[in-house]
Amino acid sequence: MNWIKKNVDIFLWGGGILFGVLVPVLALKFLPFTKAMWVGWVLVVINCCYCVWLGSYLYHHAARWWTLFVFPILFLAAAYVWMPKYTYYFAAAYLAITYLSCSTRKQD
Repeated sequence: MNWIKKNVDIFLWGGGILFGVLVPVLALKFLPFTKAMWVGWVLVVINCCYCVWLGSYLYHHAARWWTLFVFPILFLAAAYVWMPKYTYYFAAAYLAITYLSCSTRKQD
């Protein structure tokens, strides 16, 4: 059990699964959103806010460089399976936002 506490970051992986897979897929399937509302609120507002928080979190916890890729890769996998093809590009945007959020903290 100590190995899990030391090597697995619950906030990183849990948040990646929640915001990268569950929130977009569940919002697409079950909420009465139009496609434009779904893209606007879930993919742009909610996930971009999560990316900003994630970049700050990764900086404050001195995470390794590869942890920046966890959320975008999980989102890309979910987008490939369940979402329209135009959502693939959001993975690159999420990576960029997370990286910028993390790197701007280093300059402060």
